Amino acid sequence: MSNRPTADFIDILTQSNVPVTEADLNEALKSEVQAAGSSLANDSQMSPFWRWVRAAVVTPVVWMIRTLLAGHIMPNMFVATSERWALELKAWEYNLTPKNATKTVGVMTLTKTSAADKVTINEGAVIQTLPIDGVTYKVLVTQTTVIEAGQSVGKVPVHAEHAGAAYNLPAGYFNILPQGIAGIASAVNEPDWVTTLGADEETDEELALRIQNAFTSSGEWHIDDVYRSMIASVAGIRSDHIFFENTGDITPGTANAYVLMEVGPTPLDIINQLNHYVMQEGHHGHGDVLTCVAIPESEHTIVAQVVFNHNLSDQQKVNELLEVEDRIRAAFRETAGYSDMTRARPNSRFSVSQLDTEIHNAMPNVASVRMSVDGQVQQDIVSLIRQPRIKSLTVKEWDDE
Repeated sequence: MSNRPTADFIDILTQSNVPVTEADLNEALKSEVQAAGSSLANDSQMSPFWRWVRAAVVTPVVWMIRTLLAGHIMPNMFVATSERWALELKAWEYNLTPKNATKTVGVMTLTKTSAADKVTINEGAVIQTLPIDGVTYKVLVTQTTVIEAGQSVGKVPVHAEHAGAAYNLPAGYFNILPQGIAGIASAVNEPDWVTTLGADEETDEELALRIQNAFTSSGEWHIDDVYRSMIASVAGIRSDHIFFENTGDITPGTANAYVLMEVGPTPLDIINQLNHYVMQEGHHGHGDVLTCVAIPESEHTIVAQVVFNHNLSDQQKVNELLEVEDRIRAAFRETAGYSDMTRARPNSRFSVSQLDTEIHNAMPNVASVRMSVDGQVQQDIVSLIRQPRIKSLTVKEWDDE
């Protein structure tokens, strides 16, 4: 994740010779008084004159400098340091609207106990996940659906119980019917089940990145930032999760825009919508051929051997191993759980030693973790324009005694 820069405006004012403390302002005032030709007979701290000056001049001026100027006015002059209200005003200047939270919309695949039966799935039926970092994610059927006799499998439209990107889970996560449906043996979300991305309300960080991008995309030519601005306007897509490859494979001006999701793979329906908007509806530069595609993936075999502290019961060990697994899956962007885990991303080095450390620090019952990637112990994953994903994951206890 890209972070906005920070600035110490008190230090900036100090370097500009602006007094920012009462002592500095006292000295500045004394110098000005003396420069004006006045003579101070009593300039001690207890002087009635300076006590009045402090109360009437120094204290209010220091408050204005430190609190009003350095704490509010100066930070909100810049996108990098602005608060929300200032970011929203700046967004309006660039015709940007902060993105609201949205619910994931998609389809679930249901398998009948008998293909010969006609089965009705009522609106409101629930399909859910196992708990992920203590949260159970649920989707609800949005309209009563009939799977006709002769069909062993059918699809039903669903939407997430709540708004948020955390519901854009990969295939297989939604697989539990908390209340059985007569005639239905199982339910699951298959690959590309999402038709509308779920999204959290746009954060200050994300909005600032879009404003920054809007400024650089304001020229006439369709440079990368113009396309980045178009794609990032879709709820659920961050501007720093779009990667460009200028290929020239078809004609000059040909490029790919690779789109990464915060959680799960990039749905095919979303890619198709983006391509239709850019190319079919004419939102591309003259001679440009821009193709939006899901970020390519590299798959890795992960083995984690866990050393526990002594005196854990067998059930405690099972629970700890499940949490280690969930933490690793979160690090590879399968879920939104365990936000303290560093996420793998394209064009970067994913540190396996950092992954080990984060698991170790967060789980007091874990004494050590020994991680291997594709058969190599402690091997980092260095990715180009590819998102590291888990091909297979094995988490087991390591008995080194």
